[in-house]
Amino acid sequence: MRSRFTAFCKGNVDYLIATHHSSKRKFDDRLRLRQTLKNTRWINLIIVSKHQGRSQDKTGTVEFVAVYRDPQPGQLHERSSFIKQTDRWFYLDGKLLPDWEPKRHEACWCNSGKKFKQCHGKK
Repeated sequence: MRSRFTAFCKGNVDYLIATHHSSKRKFDDRLRLRQTLKNTRWINLIIVSKHQGRSQDKTGTVEFVAVYRDPQPGQLHERSSFIKQTDRWFYLDGKLLPDWEPKRHEACWCNSGKKFKQCHGKK
């Protein structure tokens, strides 16, 4: 998961395709990734939870929040599934989740340096 986020940050389309399970790839993945990377700046990754995914496991699930600017800050909150084959992990798919909110006194998800209650948590 972290390596794929780094690839998004660096615009490494080849790595993103190579780590996407071959059964889930589409003919236009490369083009769609390039368009996304051209318009989006990824700035922070928050791992909310993970299930399995250790070296002895064959599958794993990661819930994460990826923070971006486009040009305003936004978040991608997803639960992603991974599978391990021949000692390599591959991204299978992800389920989009509602926006993630930290506790009021925690740092805001947007990486502003403010507490959530003083930033995106203002009511």
